Amino acid sequence: MPLFGFFDYNKSGKGVAKDAPVKRPFFKFWELFARKFWKFFYINLVYVLFCLPIVTFGPATVAMTQVMRKFTLEKPIFVFDEFWRAFKSNFKQSVGLGIVNVIFIISFAYAYFYYDFLTINDPSFFNLALMSMTIAAGAFVLMMHFYIYPQIASLTLNLNQIIKNSLLLVVLGIKGSLVTLIVTILVLLPFILFPFISVFLLPVIPFAWLNFLMVFCAYPTIQKYIITPFYEERGEKNPEIPDYSESDDSEEVLFEDFGGREAVIKSKPKPKGKVIR
Repeated sequence: MPLFGFFDYNKSGKGVAKDAPVKRPFFKFWELFARKFWKFFYINLVYVLFCLPIVTFGPATVAMTQVMRKFTLEKPIFVFDEFWRAFKSNFKQSVGLGIVNVIFIISFAYAYFYYDFLTINDPSFFNLALMSMTIAAGAFVLMMHFYIYPQIASLTLNLNQIIKNSLLLVVLGIKGSLVTLIVTILVLLPFILFPFISVFLLPVIPFAWLNFLMVFCAYPTIQKYIITPFYEERGEKNPEIPDYSESDDSEEVLFEDFGGREAVIKSKPKPKGKVIR
């Protein structure tokens, strides 16, 4: 029985119109950001708590990336259940990567301040070149991670394949890579400049915001160059991308809410090789 006439789960909804206009990425990003705004604080807090043992940095990042991937695809989820499931299922592959990342961050910070000190005392071409190469290498490795974590969350590939893919995807999706890099630097800069104030804000911002931006910009490139070709080889359409090409003048809907009349779908055996999750 519906509650006060408002919540009737046995009545079919309107569904999603087949000829609904596709939003431009810029407007879609801000629409999703506004819709999930308060959930970002909760996700950020969960992420920080799961990262407290430093060795869980990698699995926690993959878990948050999986949640943001579902947000980007506009899939309904229970946030903590999705986070915990991704944390457990990707733990083995991502824990080593997370430790390597922590070592890289410490090494990059040391190299940056060391060459910065040398450049201030001796602004020679050689020292400036070393400083520039350090910054460029750090930026490129950071952009690679925009694609590494979404691949771990969504594909069953080994780490070598994921890293090779990420090297190419940075270049193929250079526009999104640079946008994400610039915004990441701008958001993190105040936290770096004012560390004593920032330490109180880290539990609620900015990791979830930046991770959502990363997935939103990077995942379409992964879909285009990895996921869609995977389905095309099998003669199938990528189910993550709605097909609006077949439209007519009728009021046909792409998805219909059956209001509890759905058929039970039996699970199929998992195929071998690469699998899209």
